[in-house]
Amino acid sequence: MITDKSCLVCKKSSNGMHFGALTCRACAAFFRRATVLKLQYKCKQGNSKCNIDGRGRYVCRQCRLTKCKAIGMNEEKVQLDYDPTYSFRGLMEDSGSDECSTPTGSPVQSEYSPTNLSRKSSIESTDMDPNFLFTFAPKVPDKPNMIIDFSNLVKKIETAFSVKSMKDESELQALTASLKHFRHGQKPKSQVSFLEKVDVTTTVEWLNDRIYKYSCWFSASKSLMSLPLNQKMQVFRSSWNVVRTFERLELSIKVFEENAIKSGCMVVTDDYAMQWDKTYVDLASITELTNQYFNKLFEPYMCRYIDEVARPLLELKLTDEEVVFCMVHLIGLDDAELTHETREVCEQMRSDIADQMHSYYTNQTDIKMYSTRLLVLMKLVKSMKRISREKSKIKELIWLFDIYHADISEPYFFEMF
Repeated sequence: MITDKSCLVCKKSSNGMHFGALTCRACAAFFRRATVLKLQYKCKQGNSKCNIDGRGRYVCRQCRLTKCKAIGMNEEKVQLDYDPTYSFRGLMEDSGSDECSTPTGSPVQSEYSPTNLSRKSSIESTDMDPNFLFTFAPKVPDKPNMIIDFSNLVKKIETAFSVKSMKDESELQALTASLKHFRHGQKPKSQVSFLEKVDVTTTVEWLNDRIYKYSCWFSASKSLMSLPLNQKMQVFRSSWNVVRTFERLELSIKVFEENAIKSGCMVVTDDYAMQWDKTYVDLASITELTNQYFNKLFEPYMCRYIDEVARPLLELKLTDEEVVFCMVHLIGLDDAELTHETREVCEQMRSDIADQMHSYYTNQTDIKMYSTRLLVLMKLVKSMKRISREKSKIKELIWLFDIYHADISEPYFFEMF
């Protein structure tokens, strides 16, 4: 719902007048950076009609900049000799969820000034380190942007979403069967190869494969397939990565058992695995920042996934039905851009799955007092949501500061960490 205090660019909450218009801090920082650095962008769709509401502001910079100018933001009001500091809380509030608390009082340097990164060693903090300073690395002149195109993947997903299921199964049965299907090719521990380095091109190939498999799992839900295509895609785009992370964590426990905790072993494909303290993604083709920088940036979240999610999973030893229960409850993680009808469908689906879990526990297991176990599963879901929301704030800052020098057709799908 748009209010008189909404940002006139992206419709999120504003915090005052910036350069002649009512906007949020994130859009003000984007406009300043584009003006100061004289940046020029190309429309992602080529028609200058991209939807930049909410998180859509990160999808197409050209349309976002056009909107900034259309609502009256004035380049002459950008003081080139003024280097403002926004509070970290402000940037976090602009990019994050209202459900997450944020630290206060720590300055972040201007969006175009290099800084150094510092962080806490503790992984127990529920928020990002308030001493964190985000780095901006200017692009090397004349170095072409890497093109990362997911358009063929989108077409495949839309095709999968258009197929009507004729099977007379419950949501739990259908989604469990689909989960087993795309896990069927997973190699045993003795046949899994460990990686030391992965380049961006290889990562994109794996993303195309894994994202499509998750879309096939997603399409096994009659509830979700009842939605209009644009809402199916919106729910999937915003949910696939947190669902993927949970599923990979749980599968890693099945494959590596205690080594998933002790050595940070995680399966990434049917044939390959990584170790969080030894494997790195080589990002040299799309950024001037070092791989060590990104390792330090995301390491606290990876550690929390192990400590808060993988460790309990090792003790619980989930069944496939329980994995599906958790995955379903992670769908719709970011529902800010979903319609009221879509949110109701997601909520009804979660309710139906909970009812079907009652039948599953009663008729297919020896677990009679299962309510406590379900509470533990919901605690895992809550931990996954909390960590993923906090990690997503870093990702949004990456888009805000143009850290990746690449033309990416689907920013939602470019989730490597």
